[in-house]
Amino acid sequence: MQLPSSINAVRQGLAASLRALAIGVVLGMGWVPAAHADPAVIAGIAAFEAGDYKKALDLLERPGLAGNADAAFHMGRLREQGLGMVANRDRALFWYGEAAKRGHAGARAALEALGGKPAPGAAANAATTPRPLVGAASGSTTVASAPLVVPLNDQQRLQAMLDAKVPYDRNRAEQLADAIKTRAETGDAESAATLGWFYESRPGGTPDFAVAASWYRRAIELKHPLAANNLGALYYDGRGVEASHTEALRLYRQAAEAGYAVAQYNLALMLGQGRGVARDIPGMLDWLRKSAAQGYSRAQAQLGRFTLDGIGVPKDAVEAGRLFRAAAEQGLPVAQYWYGHLISTGNGVARDLSIAAEWILKAAEGDVAIAAHEAGAIYELGLGLPPNNARAVAWYRKAAIAGVREAASRLEAAYTRGELGLKVSPQDASVWAALAKP
Repeated sequence: MQLPSSINAVRQGLAASLRALAIGVVLGMGWVPAAHADPAVIAGIAAFEAGDYKKALDLLERPGLAGNADAAFHMGRLREQGLGMVANRDRALFWYGEAAKRGHAGARAALEALGGKPAPGAAANAATTPRPLVGAASGSTTVASAPLVVPLNDQQRLQAMLDAKVPYDRNRAEQLADAIKTRAETGDAESAATLGWFYESRPGGTPDFAVAASWYRRAIELKHPLAANNLGALYYDGRGVEASHTEALRLYRQAAEAGYAVAQYNLALMLGQGRGVARDIPGMLDWLRKSAAQGYSRAQAQLGRFTLDGIGVPKDAVEAGRLFRAAAEQGLPVAQYWYGHLISTGNGVARDLSIAAEWILKAAEGDVAIAAHEAGAIYELGLGLPPNNARAVAWYRKAAIAGVREAASRLEAAYTRGELGLKVSPQDASVWAALAKP
């Protein structure tokens, strides 16, 4: 994709700032210490990638039925390709349909490739089917033609609300929290961890971080890695506890060594930034690789960025493309942008402007500002998609409001010269000119 000089300038500026940072959240993804990825799903995806398809089936089937898009997508791949089980196109369509309904880009592409829609009987009540609590054991179940009804206890009901798998009812959530306290106090790690997340988030009410921390500590005593990760996040930010990078690092390491991919990612970033410890680039890369190997999209994308620029590792555009694609197919917008960028230039992957445009638009829809700017250029110049001035202007506006000065400059010029289907308007031009200033 031959881009306008303004976009190239933005790209070069971003790359320069990333290299200047050298280490840190170079993808603009933000800090995600309290992320609630399902360890069973992460382990299942890792088993899939390692070729242990029986283990992948055992780990992914139940969370896939319960609404986890990543698990459903990989179940679709198992069924489509006959990996560890008999190939079955209808069941593959079922699983891909479940994942696609939850926004999984890879599943949507798989459905299109198979030329079908979700099989009949596919999770008719999926919108109200909760996901198991992070860390909950996932056993093997038998897939029947009708969707599996997963029995719920009070802890799972509350977790389903917190995960937005069922409508949130504030009064009911409070009742469920009270109902599981005895279980949490008497040794149920999942209940304790759920209570920690309930008090940390408290939808519709005021979070109580100190109480959240106390429940996380109880879950940690019961060897719950997610709780260690989330308590580490509270210490990192100083919410409900006295801020301490040293304590955050200790807790992240505890969860990371227990195999929790999100904590491995958080630990890697702290080591790379030198927070609570001397900067340790080899250690950062080691933990990033472990997290990425488990399928954690942010770790894959972060490692892809380092690999693309040769930060701490040899430059390898092919490997960067593989990592970006893995994260992009899980729906991570910043990875979608970089994967589209590689495709647009043919760097490490086959060049295809149409496919590049699709990925960049996905990233733009995911609020990646530079992707919104490039989406404007795609529609202005017809780079992989038919030209469309109205859409170009809309994306330039979104990018400019998000802080991309080059997008504001393009709108200023368009209003000054009457381009992109806009009428000359000095007043509008001055508004965008103000946003274009450093």
